[in-house]
Amino acid sequence: MSDDAERDELVDDETIPEDVDEAELEEMAEEDPAAAFEHVGEIPGTHLRAAEFWDDILADMEATAEEYETDGWDTLQLHPGDVTALVPDEHDDRFGLDVLAPDDEFEELQGLLEGDASFDAYEVFRAMADGLVLFVVAMEDRDREIAVLYPAYYDAQNAQAMLTAAESAGEMRTYVRTLTEEQIEFTHDEPENFGPPSSEGDEGE
Repeated sequence: MSDDAERDELVDDETIPEDVDEAELEEMAEEDPAAAFEHVGEIPGTHLRAAEFWDDILADMEATAEEYETDGWDTLQLHPGDVTALVPDEHDDRFGLDVLAPDDEFEELQGLLEGDASFDAYEVFRAMADGLVLFVVAMEDRDREIAVLYPAYYDAQNAQAMLTAAESAGEMRTYVRTLTEEQIEFTHDEPENFGPPSSEGDEGE
């Protein structure tokens, strides 16, 4: 079970270069995921307008991690180079959020799981801006007091099939992966916690 909170901090507009191709973005994602995100363009699953909110999403993640650490938890923060909303189709029945993580952070996550960490609870913090649903998700091992945090987002107008699939399955899913397609899957009960907030800028329920 999870408690749901919502945040709506936004950032000022930024000028985003448009001359970065997919290969360059993938290389950048390995070296500096935050910088890669700022250069999103025509890569499937990315939204240029999401880049203007990215710094604040990361700041929210860092602040949330600090809250866990103040309470004595250990934390791991993931810094995606790309986030994609997956919609099931005839070739792939996966749905949910695809999160491209840097290799070193992915390996650290693998190490936690190999050390018997079990992330079977979560908290999700939502906001909505410019038609995007923005998240900080904290996967929790409450027995060991370990939290793995990552930012994500999707375009609310284009995500209905993903949300419908999650509702039908009774769970939302996140696929944390690397460029070499190594993958770790998280599942989230109460998938309605990942739906759009009731209105843009609406705080709390």
